Amino acid sequence: MSPKPLLICLRWEDPATGERHEPLLCVPIALGRDFKSMPTQANGNRVSQLVLNSSEVSRFHALIDEDRGGLVIIDQNSSNGIFVNGQRQKRITISNGDVVQIGPYQISIALTASGATNGAATIEIPRSEEEAGSKEFSASSPSFPPSVFEAQQVSVQDLHATGLPVDEADYVAVGAGLGSFAWVDLLRIHGAKPSQIVALGLYEKPYGHYQKLCRNSQIFPHERLRSNSDSCPDNIWGWPSYALREAWRELIKGQIKTALGLLWQVFAEPAFAQTYTPRSGNVFAALDREAKRINWEQMYRYGRVRAIRKTDDGRYAIAYSRSTANQRDRAIIIARYVHIATGYPAIQFLPDLQA
Repeated sequence: MSPKPLLICLRWEDPATGERHEPLLCVPIALGRDFKSMPTQANGNRVSQLVLNSSEVSRFHALIDEDRGGLVIIDQNSSNGIFVNGQRQKRITISNGDVVQIGPYQISIALTASGATNGAATIEIPRSEEEAGSKEFSASSPSFPPSVFEAQQVSVQDLHATGLPVDEADYVAVGAGLGSFAWVDLLRIHGAKPSQIVALGLYEKPYGHYQKLCRNSQIFPHERLRSNSDSCPDNIWGWPSYALREAWRELIKGQIKTALGLLWQVFAEPAFAQTYTPRSGNVFAALDREAKRINWEQMYRYGRVRAIRKTDDGRYAIAYSRSTANQRDRAIIIARYVHIATGYPAIQFLPDLQA
């Protein structure tokens, strides 16, 4: 029986849009700008092809392959070369947590826990530069989530026996983005206390990731979003609307013509006027005010959720990592109600494309 191919995960954010990509690929892996220029076979093995759409990337830029039980990345005489952890290289061994730069793309390498070609394909993906720098997921790291999470239902007593910090809350929002914020806001309006709620995510501001996408799309605070104002995440009642608030601000500044123009735009759209869209800075400022009102900072916790299991008493156990570049820290939280709003999933290949 032939050994199973080595699976690795390449993680990067699109330099133009900020969209996160995390494909799980089999080695060998060809990286380049053109499918047709990249090989389909290498040493008798099928090659996974990864297209990076940039003029700074050569048609066939680099190849990731196995060599003496490890992984190497080989420059294929590319125009701009490859950089591994900031140093230009022609051929070099790569390991878990290394960062490979190809053109404008900064690609983090995530290996299996054992690093063996016939091991289980369990991929630990560092989502932030701080975590990637800490190389938290090296082979010497203890298993996380703990083995009790391998069962579909876990015992609360077993969770405490893991030795990890175990906390409890009535409500946990996984994601801590705009979807989580809307749910938490509704809970607070209906009387839930901040001490009953925990929001787990990577950005302290609920709009942090969305704001990053706006910046990458050249939408600055004074510019308008590219979608209409039907949703109003800072105010579930939707009143006053963004248009009315902006018109009022212009009115008190003495800009009567501008204020009337905004009102006309709202009442005449879409037949006689272009659809109104709010300025991104106004939306984020409104979210900041509502976040302060409901004590969002008291409920937010930095963390990456790794596993969720139902407990034997009808609640949910969440294993999450809150590690930084300077400290490894993992914990478990038990909640009666869990809301999951993690945004668009990372791109993954179907099993037949991974072979």
